[in-house]
Amino acid sequence: MEINRILSGVGLKCTRQRIQVMEILLKNSAPMTAENIYELTDDMSLSTVYRIAEKLFEKGIVSKHTIQDSDKFYYEISADKHRHYAICLECGRMRHISVCPVTSPAIDGFTVTGHKLEIYGYCDKCSDIIADKA
Repeated sequence: MEINRILSGVGLKCTRQRIQVMEILLKNSAPMTAENIYELTDDMSLSTVYRIAEKLFEKGIVSKHTIQDSDKFYYEISADKHRHYAICLECGRMRHISVCPVTSPAIDGFTVTGHKLEIYGYCDKCSDIIADKA
């Protein structure tokens, strides 16, 4: 992806900080919190990372996810196709589900334009830890 082209294509200036956030998101396959992104930046404040992530979301460059009962947002570069995740309730790890289990989202009297699916449970590592505690 050409970051400068993407940013300018939606009317955003190609600042060093926006480019850095985009590069971090592009290098990571899983969605990241603003805190995760912040930890990988050079000299950016957490509030700046939040502002950039939200602006990229508003412009449709990144998608934003939440985890059940959490106040954190997770950001990732928007792919051509929507994505679904299995989310560990213990460690918060998000695992991409490679297929969409929703085959026909048609609903009478409602025009479906998209959907979001999150499956909650425990990853292999956390399942083992929870089983050992029991």
